[in-house]
Parts: sequence; C-alpha cells; structure tokens
Amino acid sequence: MRTTPILLTGLLIALSLNLQAEEHTHGHASAHDHHDGHDHSASLGAHEHGVGSLNLVIDGHAVAIELDSPADNLLGFEYMPTSDADLSKTREIMTRLEQADSLFAFPTAAGCQLDKVELESAQFDAAKQANNAHDAHHHASHEHEHEHNEHKQADAHADISAQFHFLCSQPAALNQIEVILFEAFPGTETLLLQAITPAGQQGGELSATQNIIRF
Repeated sequence: MRTTPILLTGLLIALSLNLQAEEHTHGHASAHDHHDGHDHSASLGAHEHGVGSLNLVIDGHAVAIELDSPADNLLGFEYMPTSDADLSKTREIMTRLEQADSLFAFPTAAGCQLDKVELESAQFDAAKQANNAHDAHHHASHEHEHEHNEHKQADAHADISAQFHFLCSQPAALNQIEVILFEAFPGTETLLLQAITPAGQQGGELSATQNIIRF
C-alpha cells in the first residue's frame, strides 16, 4: 500500500509550528490588550478546553490531516487513566480515532480511502501498557516513582496528537472535506484550521455548524 509522502508530514509540521507561533504572538498581545474580544487562536496557546487545531495538506493523491487537541476534548479527562473505566474509555477513543473514515467525509467521486493513522498521547501509551497485566504489575512494583513523575507531567501537558493519511484515486474531484468528528467528540467545540491545498493556503475556524472545508 502506498504511504503518504514524507513531504506531506513536513508540511504538516510547518503548519503546526506556524500556528504555534501565531498563538504565541496573539497570547502576548492578549496580555496587554484585555479589552480585545475572545481570540480562539490565543486561547489554544493557553490550552483552552473545547479548542483544538486541524492542519490539512493535499498533494496529488495524498491527503494528510493532523489533529492536535487537549485530551479533555476527546477523553473527558486529562489525568493518566488507571481505573478500568478510564482505561476502557481511553481504548474506545483510540479505536474511534483509528476509524478516521468516520470522522472525515470526502466527495464520493474522489475515491478517498484511509491509508494509515498515527496517534500520540501519554494516556494512549498508558492504556497500551495496561493491556498486559504482567507488565503493568512490573511497572507498578519497580517504577512507581518514575510513573508518578510521568503522571504529573502528563497532567501538565495532556495533549493528543493524531495524524490521518488518506489516498484519493480521483483527486480532481476532491473539492471539499466535511469534518464530522464534532459528532464523535462533542467536547470539541472549535478547531483552528490551517490548510495547504491545490487552491492555495487557507485558514479559519471550524465548528459543529460550520464543518466543511471548501477549496
């Protein structure tokens, strides 16, 4: 199976860094200008719940989408999952993200299919480790202090990153993407969009009621 070109990953990283730079700039501006309305771009830099970022790159037949979100938007919590209920919830969210063809809708004529999904989160790592009871017991017995430190670090930086790669057999028919992940993750209220498509570069805000990226 073909994989998304490395160039797409590089462009996604560039978009992500550009968004972070804008957030940093807006964040400093907000600190000196409190009367300026609520700026979601600045808010994301402050880890605002309900707000995430969505980066999109289209290159030929390949479509790469990157979601960066506070864990609370997707999981409903930001601490490390240890209880059976929290571990079950975490695995459920992992599965839902891996089924990315139910999170994004493409024009049928474009013939787009999911190629691969890459997930990154401390909570997801914890859920994977807990799948093996023996390993979980081993870590609990011999690395309790290490895990305690990781727990605090995860609480301070509880973000989830997901990259979705699609391949489209008829990219000329790809003129929009509907972002339907708002239905799957109601805790996500706003996504800050940055996109590079054949039509050029664009940005904006997506929500449950304005969830179509047109290009």
